[in-house]
Amino acid sequence: MRFVLPIVLVICCACGRDRTPAPDIRLEPGEFTVELNGLKLWFKVSGRGPVCLMPTPAWGPSSDLYFRTLQRLEDIFTVVYLDSRGTGRSARAKSPAQYTWDHLVSDLDALRAYLRLDSIWLMGHSEGGTQVLHYATRFPDRVRGLVLLSTTAVADAESEADTEARMMRRRGQAWFPDAVKALRASAGTDAEMAANVRAFLPLYWSDPSRIDKHREHFEATSMSVQAAAGQSASRRYPFDVRAQLRQVMAPALIVVGDDDFICSPAAARRLHLSLPNSKLLLIEGAGHFPWLEQPEAFNSQVPSFLASLAKR
Repeated sequence: MRFVLPIVLVICCACGRDRTPAPDIRLEPGEFTVELNGLKLWFKVSGRGPVCLMPTPAWGPSSDLYFRTLQRLEDIFTVVYLDSRGTGRSARAKSPAQYTWDHLVSDLDALRAYLRLDSIWLMGHSEGGTQVLHYATRFPDRVRGLVLLSTTAVADAESEADTEARMMRRRGQAWFPDAVKALRASAGTDAEMAANVRAFLPLYWSDPSRIDKHREHFEATSMSVQAAAGQSASRRYPFDVRAQLRQVMAPALIVVGDDDFICSPAAARRLHLSLPNSKLLLIEGAGHFPWLEQPEAFNSQVPSFLASLAKR
């Protein structure tokens, strides 16, 4: 599947006590809700090290999958997991048209300002990574570094053809017809959307038999039909930020599974060529979730690659 407004500082923490973060990057762990750009947005702080904001893909899923499975990166960063507007525990926008890249980028920068940080690391998976790329093109001086997991800088006819060809390689699998049908289906409720995701999930794995090991994490991740409608109504696609990315000098790590059909190695190479200070990590035997399919390779190689980018 394929937003600039004043910041209102109203926050409540998970334990019910109002709390203002300390004016440095050593944020306390916990779950928080803050009103930014007129919407109450939920985020979770976990880990240690430089602050790294991680928004969810704004087409619908909550951040549960990420904070339940990316703990290894919390040894490197203080990760701020953000339920993007319309997803998870964050409020829905008043109109489906209020889910543009500009709205999403404005939310990220409002959170950065709320946390009193001059610059930040950003991490994103899939469309969450594309959201991060749009932020970097708009505020390159506020980006300390990027971690881009299974993402793309362009959605055009070439990338659509690549996705279709890679998807059709799986057509001999028994689950394929139901998966494609679910991928192309619309949903009227969040529950229907979650059922569709469960049905098309095998397309996103190199070896779908590995899904069951992580099923509970996907089941814990909620879906939002309004966010999905917002993706279409706000006309986020097509896009191409490759030219603007050439001005982004921050270090960037691009991670891609060699069997990812929707954010493929070809897409990762196009992204790599657009970012001047980037490294590309290809993980074999993995689809769209390389940290789940190949955890040993991911957990050993990603820290090494980040070190080679001279993370500060």
